[in-house]
Amino acid sequence: MKELIIPFATTVGYMLKVLKSNVKIDKFNPEFKMIRHGNYFEFINSVKGEVPHTVVYSKGKITSDNIARKDDFDFLGLFNANPSLQKFYIDCHKEYRKITDTDIPDSIYGIAALFEISIRMHANNNNLIESRENLVEVINKLSKFKNLTENETNKLHQGRRFINMIKHFKNQYSSWNEGIDAMTIAYELIKEKKLTII
Repeated sequence: MKELIIPFATTVGYMLKVLKSNVKIDKFNPEFKMIRHGNYFEFINSVKGEVPHTVVYSKGKITSDNIARKDDFDFLGLFNANPSLQKFYIDCHKEYRKITDTDIPDSIYGIAALFEISIRMHANNNNLIESRENLVEVINKLSKFKNLTENETNKLHQGRRFINMIKHFKNQYSSWNEGIDAMTIAYELIKEKKLTII
């Protein structure tokens, strides 16, 4: 379902690129944190994009409307956030314009965005985490729940380190290419373990 993945990867990937460029993102930081952490209801209410019409069967009840709810499961929350994501991207792009990055291709920014939200979504759907829990704990709890090996868990943490390198450059890797390799390996692992969004 590319219609769901592409807006998220594009928008959050772009904002990661903005962060790496050392531009202050104070104006959009609250919404950026909301969507990265999977707080879709808050994000929709802040950005105020249109909510698509959905038909949902849950707990023996069918609803048919275009209302986002705080207790929507993650996949529905992300689906409902799609128009808000597109609106948010347009607003951010107007503010920061095109950013050229010779270190990291846009596709890797997209993978980094999908990596974090995928892990958070699976951990949340299994009631493993609290709202706004840090990514270290999210990975640890999900790894334990899925019986991942220590080596597999370490690969996920290497992907997390790359995201941290984008947000707060502290020489987490000796080069951007080394970090890209770590992120690629981490994302391939979540695909192998069926931990992607869809």
